[in-house]
Amino acid sequence: MNILLSSVARRVDFVKYFREGFIKAGVEGRIITADPDYNAPALQYGDQGYITPHQTHPAYIDSLVEICRDNEIEGFIPLNDMEIALVAAQKRRFEEIGVSVFAPDPATVEKMRDKGSYETVFKGFQAKAPKTYFSCEEAERAVMKGEASFPMILKPRNGSASVGIETASCLKELYPAYRSSVEQLKRAPIHKLAVNEPERNVIIQEYIHGEKFSMDIFNDLEGNFIVSFVRKQLAMRAGDVDRCRIVTDPALHNICRDIGRNLGHAGYVNADAYFDGTHYYVIDINPRFAGGYSFSHEAGADIPAVIIAILSGREIQLDWLNQKEGMEFARHDAVAVIHSQKCRDMVPVEH
Repeated sequence: MNILLSSVARRVDFVKYFREGFIKAGVEGRIITADPDYNAPALQYGDQGYITPHQTHPAYIDSLVEICRDNEIEGFIPLNDMEIALVAAQKRRFEEIGVSVFAPDPATVEKMRDKGSYETVFKGFQAKAPKTYFSCEEAERAVMKGEASFPMILKPRNGSASVGIETASCLKELYPAYRSSVEQLKRAPIHKLAVNEPERNVIIQEYIHGEKFSMDIFNDLEGNFIVSFVRKQLAMRAGDVDRCRIVTDPALHNICRDIGRNLGHAGYVNADAYFDGTHYYVIDINPRFAGGYSFSHEAGADIPAVIIAILSGREIQLDWLNQKEGMEFARHDAVAVIHSQKCRDMVPVEH
């Protein structure tokens, strides 16, 4: 069995987890890695690495299909925000050559990526979404009516890596914060894949104070809920969790189950939530593996082994679905030697 991990970037640990997953599941297999950057560290750790066009390049999906065909790929796990919508829209192309894609369908991806729709998406859930406004004028009117108050947070409706996030502590700061967010979006690569122009892609939300949690929700390929993992965030760095503690919170696990069952997505999604002492607020859902999964894996969970078991028709072991409560983790950096000859270049020559 061969598995493709695309946009692997720095996720050396993910490649390692899938390699160990083959052993745990009792399956022989190879891990194929792909990334647009020739010096992406994780490219060095696959059995075969491929340098692809950038995710915004017209030939990007074609290159992934070719990699799958050439390597008889059975399971494909995309890892980057910028490719998820593209892969979801082209899932049929992969499925037609026998590849199971662990990514949601396009409509579900759009629901997850559009933070402006969360108030509607979470109706009937045990979680809430922050009150959302779609223009500075709308937010200002709500403040004047006493329906909202500062501080407020401004963010892209479908952003990535904390790009474009600003805060405003008063009305005087609101409009400059909006302009700053728009300018950041114009310079960001994710802008090329956004549905709306930057001026229409910024939302304004009430600022939720409290404890912040990461939640992993994993469904099988038919969209059936399998398991969830919860971590309390202790520190962030560059938009990713830097330190955390493993927790077991029944209320958050119920929210995860609601999300998994109601969205019916295929594969793994990650969500962030705040608890203000009274309510849980879901502020973000990402239809991909989050970097924070590594913490849960080190605490005993093993989603790569589950994926391999699903693909091979083997039984999922219960110990793969549990993590040890109370363990605390912190990230650290490591170094990878770049052997460019290990990777095949898939970037088309421009004439």
